Amino acid sequence: MHTRHLPDPPTLIGPVSVFRQRLLPMLASTAACGFPSPAEDFFREDDRLDLNERLIANPPATFLVQADCGGSMVDYGIHDGDLLIVDRSINVRPGHTVVVLWEGGFTVKKLYMRGGRIVLAASAGYAPIVVPEDVELDVWGVVRSNVHFHV
Repeated sequence: MHTRHLPDPPTLIGPVSVFRQRLLPMLASTAACGFPSPAEDFFREDDRLDLNERLIANPPATFLVQADCGGSMVDYGIHDGDLLIVDRSINVRPGHTVVVLWEGGFTVKKLYMRGGRIVLAASAGYAPIVVPEDVELDVWGVVRSNVHFHV
């Protein structure tokens, strides 16, 4: 049986110096999801946002992965093609969405404890994975946020 070699967990995505600041314009007001309110100035010169600063809390412990869930995580806000921002420095707790190495591949699931056992949950209609007692779960990190693409 040929075993495929998997890379070591990405504990470092590169020197922090490679993260360049990319300031993007940001609306000075919020965007209403119902009826819009009258707007004043849309953009001011000091309304800038660096997405690295907003989305990545710990750059040396962060890696990115594209979601390929087959719809199994939509109840948790993760869709196929989403970009997941995964932080390895977060201590895993029940209720976290995690990236785990499971049976030779990576999967994204919601981690819970039930009756002293680890359970990896998915959306309704998908059976949860109850981790056997004799299996050590290899958690690669906690999904801190995800970017959902609309087009």
